[in-house]
Amino acid sequence: MKQSIRERWLILAVAILIGVSCGMVRAADTASTGGHISYVGTLDHKLLIFDDDKEEVVGEIQLIGIPRSTILSADQKTLYIVNSKMAIEIVDLVARKVTGTIELSDEKNTPSILTDVRNWAYGADTLPRFSGVAVDPGGQFLYATLRVVQKDKSEYHLYPPKFAVINLDTKSVEKTFDFPKEYSKGFGFRSTFKVSADGKYLWVFDSDIVIIDLSTFAIVDRIPLSKPPFPGASAYHLTAMNDPNDDANTVTTVSVSVDPIVHKGTIGLATLNMASREVKYTPIGVALPMMGFMISPDRKFGYSVMYTGAGENRETEWWLWDIESHQVIKKEPFQSRQSINFVMSTDGSKMFLYSSGNTVEVWDAKTLTSRKFIDLNKNITTDWVILAAAKN
Repeated sequence: MKQSIRERWLILAVAILIGVSCGMVRAADTASTGGHISYVGTLDHKLLIFDDDKEEVVGEIQLIGIPRSTILSADQKTLYIVNSKMAIEIVDLVARKVTGTIELSDEKNTPSILTDVRNWAYGADTLPRFSGVAVDPGGQFLYATLRVVQKDKSEYHLYPPKFAVINLDTKSVEKTFDFPKEYSKGFGFRSTFKVSADGKYLWVFDSDIVIIDLSTFAIVDRIPLSKPPFPGASAYHLTAMNDPNDDANTVTTVSVSVDPIVHKGTIGLATLNMASREVKYTPIGVALPMMGFMISPDRKFGYSVMYTGAGENRETEWWLWDIESHQVIKKEPFQSRQSINFVMSTDGSKMFLYSSGNTVEVWDAKTLTSRKFIDLNKNITTDWVILAAAKN
């Protein structure tokens, strides 16, 4: 049966509409996932949206204050940002906007959320320091160490640090706990936190790993990593790194210890299973001065910046590690700079080298060669936030 011209045009129109609608669905899917997207905060109250594939800034989110610390939610859809005024900004990464703010200060009280800060109140050379922020995997609570400064008419009062439970629904501090006696001045310097997958326990990575019941803030268990495995050996120390490819019950990190045979310092890859509470340590090479270590998403390769010397005489180079064979398979020197931070792109094909300045350099992970130098025209004030490939 022959079709009339009108029928042909009608079929063509329907086909076009179906094609457009499918294209819109694909575009919507792409917009929701965002491709390989990462984030970094800057001094001008912005959270930059960086496209790892295009190697360029593709958008920005206006913030209220200067971003300082970032905490990514378990589903990687929300970013909690502690700004310079110690307010917490809640950023919806899908909608690309600030959806709420938690104000911790009032006219008299000014709490501080302290991360990686020396406790100057007890003297410059004292060991007790405190830090740490973590988010509940269920997205209901944020946990932090708070120290309150109260202003009276004629003086200021500095109160001991407390552990705070911040309700993300009510956007307020729900309750606080005094620290255990052995941690009366807070957890140690550079302590890191991770909340268990069920949201019941806080794992504190300090000189030892301490497990705390979040309902009572009582210590329920301890993994004594600080004790050397044999006389004269150095202690293990694990850090809960923000590796987006770790699952909810796993912490993968780098540790330094002493070889039990010849007592030689070694860098090792440590893996903690939070469910079984088992720690595995695998040496991967000789312990040398190092600035950062990143593991590829497939867990086959490691990347580090190694250095010798200091100041203007410091020399730096990339090291590419084969995790399975425990060998360095490639080295590549590059021009040093005052401060160095780096992260790996979501797919593991690139590395972003940045500092507290306004530039980022993109490196090829396989060849260890520079691909692109980007001037952001604004100073970076936070860590570079990378999402996991499976969840991106």
